Amino acid sequence: MKTRMTLLLSSLIAFNSLAAESATFSLSMDNDGLFAYDQEYTNGLFASYTTSELPSQRRLSWLSLSSHSLDKYEFVLGQKMYTPRDLSAEEPLANQRPYAGVLLGEVNYISILPQRVARTNFTLGTVGEHSLAAKAQRLVHDITDSEFPNGWDNQVEEGIVANVGYLNHLAWYRSAPSNDNQFEVANISEANLGTLRSDVSSGFMFRWGENLTSSFGSANIDNEMPFRASLLGRGKESWFAYTGAEIRYRFNDVTLEGDRPEILHPERYPITLEKLQATAVAGFAWYNENFGASLTAAIGTIEYQESQDNYHANASFSLFFFL
Repeated sequence: MKTRMTLLLSSLIAFNSLAAESATFSLSMDNDGLFAYDQEYTNGLFASYTTSELPSQRRLSWLSLSSHSLDKYEFVLGQKMYTPRDLSAEEPLANQRPYAGVLLGEVNYISILPQRVARTNFTLGTVGEHSLAAKAQRLVHDITDSEFPNGWDNQVEEGIVANVGYLNHLAWYRSAPSNDNQFEVANISEANLGTLRSDVSSGFMFRWGENLTSSFGSANIDNEMPFRASLLGRGKESWFAYTGAEIRYRFNDVTLEGDRPEILHPERYPITLEKLQATAVAGFAWYNENFGASLTAAIGTIEYQESQDNYHANASFSLFFFL
């Protein structure tokens, strides 16, 4: 009992002194080029700003985990793009993912305790031409002399989309520091509802490194923006490695099932959502009192039944600064 109390007290002290009190700015990029792909979820760009700890009068008690939690807001602006395997074709393609682009803004309310993190999310965005995904990919491929994507005229054109979500990150076990290193096992469960996507998921995250209490919740099991610097604590130089896997049941996905008005006979190009999906990640993060970086590799099962591949992989790089 004495040992447990000592560990709990140590966690609370580390949390109060090193948890993510300061504001954070981060830039993240997802891309499948590292794995020689240029299809499915092929690119994502994100910029985020996270406030410093909210004063008591600005906290939302109905979203906060506790009167003792550290609460803050995160604001994200991002763009995602999805493409078929064959970029050269101008006509629609059967048994391949449709072109789709998403331009979105997120507001996240984050509540942090030493053993638990909750993130409540509201997303508003646009799917289609106004996402600027077609222009962005054509520009980049032109500059890099890559294969030109000719089929964006057939992209999903759904217009405004909105989502709400809730993520719960719960530490099941965290070892006492040994030579400054710790090991941690956590459960990550998430639910999303809306016209962009609706799903429920749960999985396990394993981490090993330094000062794990002050970075709890930053690594996620996702192929889209898997690292959230908003959960990092500003302190001495630290690092950690992580890996995890989750299963997901997806009810709808507008990037697959959305309207494609430029296709005259959409029944000839059916896309059937694969509702049961899985994702695994592995990565590494390093940071000091001023800045840091992370690199994550993600692999996922198919997202639609007509897919000609058994999986898809991408990498994610994040660069962040404590303000």
